[in-house]
Amino acid sequence: MLKPKSPIPEYPPASFVGVGDYRIAYFITGPTGGQPLVLCHGLAASGLQFVNDAAFFAEHGFRVIVPDLRGHGRSTGPVRHAQKDFTIDRLAKDMVAVLDDAGVGAADWVGNSLGGILALSLMGTDPQRLKRFISFGTAYKLDVPKVVVPFMQLSHKIIGTEMMARLGAPMTCKGKNAQAIIYAMLRNLDADAIMRIAKSVECYDLIANARKFSNPILLLRGDQDRTVNLALKPTLEAMEPRDNFSVLDIKNAGHCANLDQPNKVRRAVLEFLS
Repeated sequence: MLKPKSPIPEYPPASFVGVGDYRIAYFITGPTGGQPLVLCHGLAASGLQFVNDAAFFAEHGFRVIVPDLRGHGRSTGPVRHAQKDFTIDRLAKDMVAVLDDAGVGAADWVGNSLGGILALSLMGTDPQRLKRFISFGTAYKLDVPKVVVPFMQLSHKIIGTEMMARLGAPMTCKGKNAQAIIYAMLRNLDADAIMRIAKSVECYDLIANARKFSNPILLLRGDQDRTVNLALKPTLEAMEPRDNFSVLDIKNAGHCANLDQPNKVRRAVLEFLS
């Protein structure tokens, strides 16, 4: 069904940092003295989303850190998951542990969806760990109907992980290569962890954190990411008057813009960070 034109990228070897009962996986690439750059994936994805991007930015001199967030990819955790273990604040603290383990004090940050939410959380608790911030597929404030997560849980229970992956990939991205990567990530997800994180992010407001952050911020807006774009109104009303905030539209890009339009996203990131 999902036959990519190019092979799915292979994970580089992982490093692990222990955080309580959890082991958080990440890989790091690029010159040792390069400017640190975090590429942080979204909910139900993994570091696989950014493997090709990591190689690109490493070639341009960045020291690239790509995590698998708690409950995702190669990161591990207890068999029985507690809701308090999957809050925004908890996942953000995991990223501080990753930076510490990698020997990084502060980094530029590119976050997709949940990966952007975690950076916004850190702006309130550990702003010194962030230099410049780029997001796509991330609303700084969100309040979804309470029925969404139970509906997701019921749907997964009825049709299973494999079918969810087959349906979710084309709903997220349009290109065959992008869909194949999304499918590979979704079919290996930890459904219990994902649902608990989804419950934690169904209602949040991190606009105040972003408004206090004085370093440069770029919001990449994929024109096909319709659900998130509808939720961006409060974000844009609060942030567009600020001198350190800018928006760039990416055509023919959905929720995972870096997979739909890798060259456009990479060029935008490079130009912004230069």
